[in-house]
Amino acid sequence: MLNILRSKFSPFMVQMRYFSFGIVVNKQFTKTTKPMILYKTKSNLCSLIQNRSFAGTSPPSITDINYERLKKFINQNEVLIIDVRTKEELAATGVLPNSYNIPLDELNTAFELTPDNFLEKYNIPKPDKDQKIVFSCAKGIRSLKACRYVADLGYKNLFNYTEGWFGWESHK
Repeated sequence: MLNILRSKFSPFMVQMRYFSFGIVVNKQFTKTTKPMILYKTKSNLCSLIQNRSFAGTSPPSITDINYERLKKFINQNEVLIIDVRTKEELAATGVLPNSYNIPLDELNTAFELTPDNFLEKYNIPKPDKDQKIVFSCAKGIRSLKACRYVADLGYKNLFNYTEGWFGWESHK
């Protein structure tokens, strides 16, 4: 597919997308011809992510999960579940079982803390780069942003709970 786009940031941009076997490759060309590399996705819903680069490495994988898969993760206690909603949202609606709260606006500084400071601030050990981490929010949008951010830091086993709190609540 080929799109010709105009925006206030770039007067002329050509966007090409190739969809094949769940892998999304997106290249945008401006006058400087700068390619954009995207993440692989393991779900049927392709998540397009722009302005990411992985010098000499393969892109990290972000897997979208649904209620059933999250419930299995919770029952097996095999992942770290991080809810990126604000404290006010959590107080108003409730929390996912076994989840920890790191609001999205704190996420960039949280994952750059030393392990001791992370433990002190959030009462959980800082996750290893290979640990399975599920991000959740209200509807799955902010959790995808969180996945993208920690993927840029080198974390590999990332899961986005696409249904979010409202999906969890609807299954009760």
